[in-house]
Amino acid sequence: MQLIGTSWLLEHYALGAVLASHRSRIGGRRQRLIKPDGTIEDIFPRNYWPGDHPLDHVEFVFKYENLSLDLLEQVFRKIPAADVDGYLAASPTSKYRRRIGFLYEFLNPNPLKTEVSGNYVPVLDPKKYFTGKSRRNARWHVIDNLLGSSGACPLIRRTPAIDGKLKHDWSREIRRLTRETNPRLWSRAVNYFYLKETKASFAIEREEVTPARGERFVAVLARSSTVNPEALLDESRLTALQNLVVDPRYAAKGFRDDQNYVGQTLPGYQEKVHYVCPPPTLVLTLISGLRSFRVRSEELPAPVRASVVSFGFVYVHPFSDGNGRLHRLLLHESLALDGYTDPGIVLPFSAAMLRDSPAYDRVLETVSQAVNARVRYHLEKDGSLVLENAREAEGVWRYPDLTPHVEYVLELIETTVTRDLPEELQTLVQIDRAATTIKEIVDLPETKLNLLLALLVNNRGRLSRRKRSSVFAELTDAEVEGIEQAFAEAFGQTGPAIS
Repeated sequence: MQLIGTSWLLEHYALGAVLASHRSRIGGRRQRLIKPDGTIEDIFPRNYWPGDHPLDHVEFVFKYENLSLDLLEQVFRKIPAADVDGYLAASPTSKYRRRIGFLYEFLNPNPLKTEVSGNYVPVLDPKKYFTGKSRRNARWHVIDNLLGSSGACPLIRRTPAIDGKLKHDWSREIRRLTRETNPRLWSRAVNYFYLKETKASFAIEREEVTPARGERFVAVLARSSTVNPEALLDESRLTALQNLVVDPRYAAKGFRDDQNYVGQTLPGYQEKVHYVCPPPTLVLTLISGLRSFRVRSEELPAPVRASVVSFGFVYVHPFSDGNGRLHRLLLHESLALDGYTDPGIVLPFSAAMLRDSPAYDRVLETVSQAVNARVRYHLEKDGSLVLENAREAEGVWRYPDLTPHVEYVLELIETTVTRDLPEELQTLVQIDRAATTIKEIVDLPETKLNLLLALLVNNRGRLSRRKRSSVFAELTDAEVEGIEQAFAEAFGQTGPAIS
């Protein structure tokens, strides 16, 4: 079978790994195969063959496939401006060729000379992609509706999963839960969500949260709705936050100026590299691209914007430590700034991420695996990483397709609202019920009662022998048996849903 479009371009130019969600080939009757990971493979009859010029296949991509700005940037780097001018001049009114001309100059420093005409057409089809604020480009007679700048521009496709989940207003559901829950109970729940989000966010990084760092992180979460939108991605603000969430010895003075990576040390002191971060010379450009996205995406749904800001930040990895916690914090802050959550409300996203860490890892790997397949590097004896092909690889960081990340965040929101919030509110009710009965068995001081309840929650309704002898030695066997029975009855014999 004969390759066509994206697949032809990849083979023709022997390009590195590209996040391409759509491949095509010539081979019989027209049919579409959708793989388990959501990628598409189309088969076309022979009469769809576009031609032998590389730009014929780029034009085919515009007509029939999903775009990859990363792919186009690599392809355009291989084609001299004079060749592009010749191709465009052959049909200067073509809407596809005018789009090619615009993107060639957008992604490439080499200017073109072709003069074009025709009615204005959008660069991205709004039916296929989430688009930014429209700007008329008189040079190419197109409407620039991209989501970022030439330095960094994410792409988000409209998929059935995204469009389907956006039909449901989970923000309204959160507000309904707030209205229908006893104010005192909701206040306790909010405080609990702060603590749970803090513990889980550190646990994802396999770090123990000290009381001091935990308190600082809780305070940052509580202020998530008060951030100045203009300062959300400022280096000074992000640096100050990084200083709050890491060990003071690893507090940064600003964005990094060295090459870093995410990895782990294997037995034998060998280093396994999970993700190669962009070179330090790209950090400011990529953060600036996220700021441009914030400006250009103001009309998009809040979860879409929050997904790009949050995951876009973690792929930049601008600090040596604390990037993961800040990435999850930005998810909360972006939703709050767009009014998706009420002031002071923090949803326990990190707990859901921790509970299903393979799903969280899979979405991160959609970019990290493409990066690692593209870059060439070596590790020095001191463990530092030397990136050997930064210029060749930089498009993989500049122009990511973040569609899977939007799908993931929408799934995360739905799971949190439909499962975690109701379960945890119900658990607090059950804890109150257990506390009332336990106080009838033994009138414990409030601090001891709260500790007892926490221990029962964490141990599925049982008081361990060690805790009983060291903390509750004054309780009799009959009292302990009654307490555990009261707890079991309060939870319907099933045990608590929270930990």
